Amino acid sequence: MIIVSDTTPLSELAKVGQLNLLRDIFGKVIIPQEVYNEVTTGTHPAVNLVKSADWIEIIAVKNLEKLSNLKKATNLGAGECAAMILAEELASDQLLMDDLDARRVALSRNLKIIGTIGILLVAKQQGLIPAIKDVLDSLIAEGKHISSRLYQEALLAAQESS
Repeated sequence: MIIVSDTTPLSELAKVGQLNLLRDIFGKVIIPQEVYNEVTTGTHPAVNLVKSADWIEIIAVKNLEKLSNLKKATNLGAGECAAMILAEELASDQLLMDDLDARRVALSRNLKIIGTIGILLVAKQQGLIPAIKDVLDSLIAEGKHISSRLYQEALLAAQESS
């Protein structure tokens, strides 16, 4: 299974101590160099976790012209565009991505997407976490915006009550 990730799922899961869920669910996650650069800059909790994760593989985007054109056409960030192009180049099974505008572009390119909340739902289904509510609450406490509607839908999908 080929899994490519954008920055946000890595950084958000790292903030709440759940980055290893990606390893436990997918085995290996591939990121483009642009995502690696974004996620390993500064003092974010993800910096050292991503640098030391031997299950995260960095692969460079081959078609830089395609990457440049996507950035110009969409005004999305370098990491988001590189993740989409790499997902296409590798014919990935899933693209891990949270940003709504980026998700719309990825869907228009026929990429299969899962976000941080979707990852939590899979983790619960696989018995890796007992509940998603605590993790969602931790994400919100760490500054992740999750609309009340999405929060309720996630709890419903996980068969948990608020």
